[in-house]
Amino acid sequence: MRKSTIALVPGFVLAIALGAAAQDRPVTTNKDNKDTLRASVSGTVNLDYVWRSQEMTGFTDSVAGAGPGGSHAENTFEGYLAVRMDVDLNDKVSAVVEFGTKRVDGGEINNWGNNFANLIQLREARVTVGDFLTQGLKLGVGIADWSFDVRGKGNSFAFDPRHSRSFGHNMTTTQDTAATLAARAGFPEELEPVGFWLNWTNNQITLDLVALPATVEGGPLSADEAIYALDFWYALDAVGKGSKVGAIFAIDHAPAVVGVAPVAGSHADIFTLGAGADVKMMDGNLELFGEAYFQFGSATNVPDAAAGLQGTAHAKGYAFNFGAEYTIPNNPIWFGASFNYLSGDKDLGPNKNINSFLSYGATNDLMILEDMYLGFDWDTNYWAFKLNGGFAMSVGSGKENLRIDGIIAITKTAQSVAFATTNTKNLGDEFDIHARWILTKQASLHFGLGFLFSSDVLKDSMQAAAGSDAKNHAIEYVLGADLKF
Repeated sequence: MRKSTIALVPGFVLAIALGAAAQDRPVTTNKDNKDTLRASVSGTVNLDYVWRSQEMTGFTDSVAGAGPGGSHAENTFEGYLAVRMDVDLNDKVSAVVEFGTKRVDGGEINNWGNNFANLIQLREARVTVGDFLTQGLKLGVGIADWSFDVRGKGNSFAFDPRHSRSFGHNMTTTQDTAATLAARAGFPEELEPVGFWLNWTNNQITLDLVALPATVEGGPLSADEAIYALDFWYALDAVGKGSKVGAIFAIDHAPAVVGVAPVAGSHADIFTLGAGADVKMMDGNLELFGEAYFQFGSATNVPDAAAGLQGTAHAKGYAFNFGAEYTIPNNPIWFGASFNYLSGDKDLGPNKNINSFLSYGATNDLMILEDMYLGFDWDTNYWAFKLNGGFAMSVGSGKENLRIDGIIAITKTAQSVAFATTNTKNLGDEFDIHARWILTKQASLHFGLGFLFSSDVLKDSMQAAAGSDAKNHAIEYVLGADLKF
C-alpha cells in the first residue's frame, strides 16, 4: 500500500512552524501572493502512557512481538505530534496542510522511542472551493475528512474512512476462528483516503457526494480500495435544535479477500444502504438516536474450488445501533444506554455468502474491545448492550472542568467463534472509567482504566496460540495529556 509519507523530514520544518505560531504578529506569505486573506498555524500534541496486561499484548502490537505464547505486560508511550496550516486564499478558496507523526501506521502501534514513531508524514492535505458552480455548493479535493456520523461526536458507527482500517479486512466467507482476535487486533491502520467530494447545503437540507478512488492505493484498479457515497441530511430543528435525519448509499470497491488470501485479479463491489436519526428534545437534555445498515453486492472470487463453489460470493451483512442519553437540567450529570449489533458469519467452511458486516466504523466506546488505538478493535460479528453515565465538577478556579465518565457493557459475538474443541459467543463484559481535567481551553490531562472479564473468546484464543497462563480477563490503563496551540 502506498502512503503519503515524507520520511525523515528535517525537524526544523516543525520548529519553523511552531515558531511562527508563537509570534504575536500574523503569519505572512510571499509578497507576490497578495490575494491571500489569512494564514494561520496551529498544532496538536497527544502523549499517553499506556499499560496493557499480557492478555492484551499477546494480540495487539507488542513491543516484544512474542505473541500469546510469550506475552507479558507492557508499558509504552504513545501519541502523535501535528502541525497544521489553514490558509484562506480568498473568500472562496481555502486549504489545509498538516504534517506530523502518526499514532498507528502500517499495521503497527508507533510507540514513542522507536524509529517509526519519529517519522514526519503528510497527515492532511486538501483544498476546498466555496460556491462552486452555484451558491451553497462546496468542492473538496485531497485527503478527505468526510464521515457519516449520526450523533456528530466523532464516533461514527459505519463510515469514517479517515479514522478506520481497510473496508475489506473483515471480508471472509467463513466464521470467526482461533486466529480472528490476532487478525483484528494486530494490524491497526489509519487510512488517508484521497479523492474529491461535493457538499451542498440549502436551508435544512445537506447533500454529500463523495468519490475516494484512492482510499487504499494497490496498483491495478482491481487491487485498489475505493469508496463512492451519496448521503443526505435533513435538519429537524423544529423538533429540537441539532436534531437531524439522514440516509446514505455507498459503494465499496475492494480486493476480494475470501478465507485467508486475496484472489488474484478479483475484486468486490459491495453496496451499503443505511439511514439514521438523532433527535434532541426537552431543550436538548434528552437525545434519542438510531441507525441501521444493510449490505448487498458481490465479490468475484473462488471461495473453495475443491468444493465446487467457484463464482460469486454475495454480501449479506447488516448492522444497527440505537440508544438514548439524558442530562439532568441545570446539573452536569448525564446517563444513557445503547445497543449495537453487527452481523457475523456462522458457516465453518467457505460458502457463497459474506455475512459479516463490513465498514469503516470508528466506534471507540470501549477501550479494550473497540478502540483501534488502544485495544482489540473487534468491529464485526458483535453485539453490545452498554450503560454509561458521568458527571462534571469544578476544580480550582475552573467551572465544571473535571469530567468523569463510566461505561459498562455486556458483549457477545453474533455468531459463535470456532475453536478446536469448543465454540463460544462469550466475548466478555467490560467496565471502563475515564476522567478528563481541563486545565485551559487548550490543555487537558486524562486518565482511563478498562477491565474486560468473562471473555471465553480471549481465553480460548490464548490457549489456541499456545499461550501460557491463559486468562479470560484483561486490564489496561492510560494516563496522558492533550495540548493544542
